[in-house]
Amino acid sequence: MSLLYISFVLVLLKIVAGQGKLPNGDPYFCVPPGICPDSGGIDPRIMTPSANPTPNLVTCPPGLAPCYAQGSMSNCGFRLLRINSTSDGYAQTGAYPWQAFLTGPTGAYIGSGSLLSPYHVLTATHKVLAYARNASQVTVFMGVNDPALIDRRTPRSAAARIRYLNTSAQPYNNLTLKNDIAIITLATPISLVGQTLINTICLPPASSTAMTYMTPQRCVVSGWGQIQPDSRTGVPTKLKQVAVNTTTLARCASGFAGRVNIDIYLDQTGGQLCAGGEAQKDACFQDGGAPLTCGAGTTASRFTVAGIVIWGKSCGQPGIYGVYTNVPFYRQWIIDVITTRIS
Repeated sequence: MSLLYISFVLVLLKIVAGQGKLPNGDPYFCVPPGICPDSGGIDPRIMTPSANPTPNLVTCPPGLAPCYAQGSMSNCGFRLLRINSTSDGYAQTGAYPWQAFLTGPTGAYIGSGSLLSPYHVLTATHKVLAYARNASQVTVFMGVNDPALIDRRTPRSAAARIRYLNTSAQPYNNLTLKNDIAIITLATPISLVGQTLINTICLPPASSTAMTYMTPQRCVVSGWGQIQPDSRTGVPTKLKQVAVNTTTLARCASGFAGRVNIDIYLDQTGGQLCAGGEAQKDACFQDGGAPLTCGAGTTASRFTVAGIVIWGKSCGQPGIYGVYTNVPFYRQWIIDVITTRIS
């Protein structure tokens, strides 16, 4: 084992060691100064009644500072540039600053994801499962609109670990794509300071449930996938966006009648949600792992990640919906993963 490799692991462990949860459940991360825009902010103090009350401080190892990449103390979910158009089609640069562009060992595009913290990217398991035992083969690029413009200045990080659901209660199924959710832990954090093209996306609030996005509401899916289902080849073009409506599982299931065995493929226990159903308004091939984002409560300018693109039947057919991993259903698992240090 090389000295360089040992040094890399030691640095990585030092960086990721400072992770945890605030008393309200929001995660925080300890990052090198200059990585997180919150690093120069205030330190939360929580006082609890006792005979000798002492403040419970969020502390980090020497040389690291706390970063609140999720929850009320963060700037997650905001666009950092003025976006003039959100019409369906090509997205304006900076419209989705949390969108991650994932490549494999040859440098070819393998899928999309969304930045949860300087260290973590949310994606679909089926896009990264092949690299789970050799995570460093995956590279995450941020701030990308046109992949043809990626160069040495484009912010990036190799993956250090890929976690996906593999429990007896919720096993990932590569055939049905149930429990299709993964988190990439990055080897080096993505800097959020001074950025106009990079920001984190908010998780749904703790009050959200599996039913939160199963009532009709307008959301948007963005990605580098194909526009038509019959054009699976070629390099993904500029980032695209399309507004879609979420729907009930019953309506979603009826759209698949006679086309898909919904008892096998559609998770009706809460792990999946559906959106789309309008002609030419859908995710498509190569969009896997991309986020379905919705307005955060009454704040139309702030977004949460509601779903992850996983599967469909053809693309953009009226009455046939796209299927997404239902993020609120897995919220606690996500929090647990991103607040667990690499061991």
